Amino acid sequence: MNARPNIVVIVADHVAFAGHYGQERYDYRWPSLERIAKRGAWFDRAYAITPVCTPSRASFLTGKRPDKHGLRWNSEYPIPHNRKEFRDDEELYASHLAKAGYDNYYFGKWHCGVNKTAEDYGLKGWSLPEYGNLYACDAYKKYLKKIGEDQPRCRIEHHLLRPELDNKEVLMDPSEPWDYMDGAGVLLGSSEVNEQFFVANLACDQLTQLRDTDQPFSMVVSMWGPHHPYYPSQEFADLINPSDIPTYPSFDEDLSSKPWRYRVQRDLRCQHRAFERWPDWETWQKVLARCYAAGLQTDAAIGRIADKLDALGLADNTLFVVTADHGDGIAAHGAGWDKYSTFSEEVGRIPLVVNYPAKIVPDQRVTAPVSLLDVTATILDAAEVEDLSHPLPIDGESLVGIADGSCERTALICDHFGHSGDISFQKILYRDGWKYVSVWGDDDELYCLDNDPFELNNRLNDPDTFDRQNIMRRQIADHIVDRREVRRAWQPAEFWEDGIVFSSPEWPREEVLQLYKLRTQLADKL
Repeated sequence: MNARPNIVVIVADHVAFAGHYGQERYDYRWPSLERIAKRGAWFDRAYAITPVCTPSRASFLTGKRPDKHGLRWNSEYPIPHNRKEFRDDEELYASHLAKAGYDNYYFGKWHCGVNKTAEDYGLKGWSLPEYGNLYACDAYKKYLKKIGEDQPRCRIEHHLLRPELDNKEVLMDPSEPWDYMDGAGVLLGSSEVNEQFFVANLACDQLTQLRDTDQPFSMVVSMWGPHHPYYPSQEFADLINPSDIPTYPSFDEDLSSKPWRYRVQRDLRCQHRAFERWPDWETWQKVLARCYAAGLQTDAAIGRIADKLDALGLADNTLFVVTADHGDGIAAHGAGWDKYSTFSEEVGRIPLVVNYPAKIVPDQRVTAPVSLLDVTATILDAAEVEDLSHPLPIDGESLVGIADGSCERTALICDHFGHSGDISFQKILYRDGWKYVSVWGDDDELYCLDNDPFELNNRLNDPDTFDRQNIMRRQIADHIVDRREVRRAWQPAEFWEDGIVFSSPEWPREEVLQLYKLRTQLADKL
């Protein structure tokens, strides 16, 4: 047995979790995830540090906030300063692990940068550049031939933007990965043709080859699902009865008391408007049923990897993590679809389960707020990596210390830059069961999540909360100053304005000013 543990991390994509999973109103659960959690720790309040694919995944890969790694929106969006790779001097977690003697693998969705893939960063395995057109790629077609299946078709029951596709069957061999993205229906044919099983089987085959190695290994298994389009196989679609799903608590919210940014994603993102195209809850029940079934199929793929670790005798010496890059705003806050341009609980909260037999007591629930940055720190801690200062220090802390109480975590600050550059910079603070959302260019929000988990009552104008607001604003403002000091140490002082450096090509002048203005805005309210 290797002295250092093997490391396996599964990252699902875009999971309908907060407000959907395990609620009294509807008992939707993932059986594999529940089983895995019994053997380790379930982190109840886990968040994406930024609830959009590229910045979240880039933060996981580096252990750093987006203001350090520089990828703040999805890489396919033509936003200034956005279509780029990691800096040449950036070190991903795998670089640190390689120095510690690990053999490193990555299978699945990459979505960090424009042209490079995991292989370009020293990771063996398989991935595609950008979002990745999986159903049209050569590796998937080779997989179909191996298992004796034809290119699958899907039956689109509802499509948000292209109603002409409703009740149509289409070949899943698109010229672009998002050709049928905004739809819900059923993937026809064997369940094995589903993209989650394709990725899981690649990982399981590699685990089998690694069983007898003397070198410790790491492996990230990055799923494309259950991200929409919600096309589960019929086997999993049959597990969810649409009529059993009750009306989502914020489905009928008219957003009149919400900041403007909530309407950006609901109305502008959905050109035909979800509440006009799909006007009744009965239709949304069918869409949610496909979404939940896609989650169950993703969970089955996760279970397949967990079972393989057991069968190969690897589980007892493996740090095994199951999580996701961000959540899903489906059906929330006035009938949402995809990710909102604000940090609602639905898009921010993620599942996080950690098995680490050598260090984490099994069957425990941890309530401290944590993020994906802490997953990266846990990986590096398990590998006994010590020097994490180049070119900038990581931002997370090991989940081992948080789980056993030796590292006390009472608050967490997350970031948001909008879904596609459409909203100004945001900082979100979780503290003592409360959540404060500070925004440059729009109204702030304050919620007591202990009493209002669906965020229906913005307490910003409640005089009883003013003292709390001041404390939380001050903490965010102090955090912003600290982040600026990190960049000051990083960049030469070529040009300064009120103590802010503008020489960094990774943090453009206008965004630094936005950050500074947000801090000033918070200070003015104190």
